[in-house]
Amino acid sequence: MTDQDQATVEKTLESRPTLESEINSARINALELKLETLSLITESLWNIVQESDIECSADLKEKMADVIDHRAKRDSIKVTCKVCNSEQKASASYCNHCGNKLDYSGEISPFDY
Repeated sequence: MTDQDQATVEKTLESRPTLESEINSARINALELKLETLSLITESLWNIVQESDIECSADLKEKMADVIDHRAKRDSIKVTCKVCNSEQKASASYCNHCGNKLDYSGEISPFDY
């Protein structure tokens, strides 16, 4: 094999995507699709609100501030894992440290999943 052939083989091997990069690429594509879907939903809902003759801009800013406040309060609620005693968000189903199922009896917003 000549030096040029060897260099071509090495470049080919270097350019092959790894399984991890393929998985990451698929995850990025899925997230981009979700983002596009959420953008379409948001724009559609905004159009519905505008058609209903509601004062949109001021109301929307006020509602956004409320949502930010409520999310911060929900994020601050913690539950302690019974197995490893680590603190987790109440919205988590399983402990990030040991994998134990977490028990939280309070209400969890559907937007926190």
